[in-house]
Amino acid sequence: MKAARKLITIALAAGSLLFLGWLVLRFFLPATLPFWLGLAIAALLRPVSLFFSQKLHLRRRRAAAFVMTLFYLLLGLLLWLALLLLWSWLSSLTARAPQLYRTFFLPAIADFFEWLSRFLSRFSPDLVQTVALWRQSFSSAAAQLSASLSSSLLKFCTSFAACMPHFFFGVVVTILCSSFISLDYPRVTQFLLRLLPPSLRSLACEMKQFLLSTLFCMAKAYLILMAVSFSVLSFGLWLLSVQNFFPIALLTSLLDLLPVIGIGFVLLPWAVFSLFQGNRLLGFGLLLLYLAINLLRSLLEPKLVGKSIGLPPL
Repeated sequence: MKAARKLITIALAAGSLLFLGWLVLRFFLPATLPFWLGLAIAALLRPVSLFFSQKLHLRRRRAAAFVMTLFYLLLGLLLWLALLLLWSWLSSLTARAPQLYRTFFLPAIADFFEWLSRFLSRFSPDLVQTVALWRQSFSSAAAQLSASLSSSLLKFCTSFAACMPHFFFGVVVTILCSSFISLDYPRVTQFLLRLLPPSLRSLACEMKQFLLSTLFCMAKAYLILMAVSFSVLSFGLWLLSVQNFFPIALLTSLLDLLPVIGIGFVLLPWAVFSLFQGNRLLGFGLLLLYLAINLLRSLLEPKLVGKSIGLPPL
């Protein structure tokens, strides 16, 4: 009986904690997310504010206001340039999409099915008709896919436009929170620490210092890796005489930061389509470029990231 009561008590406590965590993630965190983002931005820029305060002999509030204004101006400029490059690239791609579909996609698919038909005819001549049926099914499926993609794109644009006011409101609140927190950073942090039990205050301070130092070093390491990937990719695409190589290299190197997608999400399908189209120089060049970047990243990533978190490369 005691064991059963203990098990029931543990299950109820675990269920209560899970329910409380769900409430926090579902309601509390989205409602207070601008405040926590503002606090994180103010904490990250705090060393920069202290540096400017010491070097320029400014008061800490003035130095914090100067650093925060400079940060958002630079961030806005970078976002504007990135959106401008993305818009120009998407505009040119949209204008060339019908031509690319006729001159690139359709011939590549036709060459693939012809190669498949010749390959399978060596084993059984009856398979040629099966390949022809596959080709017809693929053509109809591609037409249905294009129609569904158009409707999905329209729905996405509509939902995105509906979310823009809420997004801009959150951005404005985040900017205001980070600005006000940076002006009174010691008072805000002391107030938040007083909300914690005394036994957790020292642990919270240690976790803050550890996370800030570790996240800063890891961000620096991954930015170096992204810069290396971007440089090698730009040089390789320039050697392969690819038009608009700069925005393509920039977007592909940004994908390289994602843990699952990576540069292979762009380079490998591009290389396969180039080979099926008959452009062997571009296809094999993209494959070699993909292998070179992966090899270089595999050599640099353990050293840079391991050094940033205090671990040996092994």
